[in-house]
Amino acid sequence: MAKPKTQAKPRAKKKPAPKKVAKAAPKKKKAKPAPKKVTAKKAAPKKPAPKKAAPKKAPARKPRASGVPVAPMPVMRSGGDVVRILESDDPIGTLRAFLDGISSERGATLQEGQIALGSAQLVLLPIAREGRGGPEVKELLDLVLGRWTTFPDRTGFHAQEFLRNAFAAVGNDRERIARLTALVPVDASPELRFNVACALAAAGERDSMMRAIESALAVGASAAAFRGDDDFLAYRDDPAFQSVLDRAAPPSIPVDIGPHVPIVRASLDSAVKTLREFGEVAKLEPPATLDHILGAERIRKVQLPNDFRALLTLCDGLTLWDHTFFGTVDYRNETTLAKSAREYLEQSARHGRTGIDECVPLANWGQPNDWLLYDPHGRVRGGA
Repeated sequence: MAKPKTQAKPRAKKKPAPKKVAKAAPKKKKAKPAPKKVTAKKAAPKKPAPKKAAPKKAPARKPRASGVPVAPMPVMRSGGDVVRILESDDPIGTLRAFLDGISSERGATLQEGQIALGSAQLVLLPIAREGRGGPEVKELLDLVLGRWTTFPDRTGFHAQEFLRNAFAAVGNDRERIARLTALVPVDASPELRFNVACALAAAGERDSMMRAIESALAVGASAAAFRGDDDFLAYRDDPAFQSVLDRAAPPSIPVDIGPHVPIVRASLDSAVKTLREFGEVAKLEPPATLDHILGAERIRKVQLPNDFRALLTLCDGLTLWDHTFFGTVDYRNETTLAKSAREYLEQSARHGRTGIDECVPLANWGQPNDWLLYDPHGRVRGGA
């Protein structure tokens, strides 16, 4: 009788299995109702969905098509045409085909003129460096100049940029230089007038070149740019050439630091005091004499404003946070600060910043392209 009892006990031990099911069951019951309620609520708005779909049935694409010529599409299309011309295997041939598609009776639209002139001046850029005065230049210039009267805007930005690059690329070609010169507008930019003088210099047209230099200087071109350009290498010893450039030099600054010294000293003391309150330290170099300052100006061939001269008599070099001011040592020698300033000015001049090559660096504001400059002509705008 004891044996059946022992057999019944192991069967009773198998009952723990339902416990796992019992624990899992409530989790499933709790998890299921939540999604069902959410999906039920979300499913309800599916009935009015056709109302939202109604606009899709409306001719939504037709209004877009009718609005194509209004504003954004012309820009996209013109940009696409310029890219297509530039990236083709034969840019000049592609531009010719584009111009052939323009009716000579109605002339080019403003947009078509911008496409033609914009792509032409971009095609000229590499040619001007690699094949100045070559057959490609002649072909492209003849193509555009032959259609010049069909362009509605012949004095605006695109036209002036084309002429600017055309003068840079034409080389020693007096006939085409004469044709291009006749198209220069009255309000031509300093950069365009500078390139006119360069082309005339390369062609050996001395008298016309001198007049072009005077015109360029009058509208803001710098004398330093003419002295440094290789097209004028043959004229650097010409007295007339030097005389024209000397007349464009900035007026001399009379030495008169007396009124500026107390103002500069008060500002300097205030700045140093404020920095100390914030736990910062200003680095002031020993002062320089006025004669030492003027000697540095003569070595660098610059003129400093009187308020900066006054500062140098108080501290010959100054560092406030990351602001580093020039000292006479930076004007006398190629220090790290002087070299950085020179490289910045040269790079800016190469990128067409007219007049910046005649500016005098006074301080660096902590970044390679952030400088305090003195502009003797007052021509540089927009900060440096």
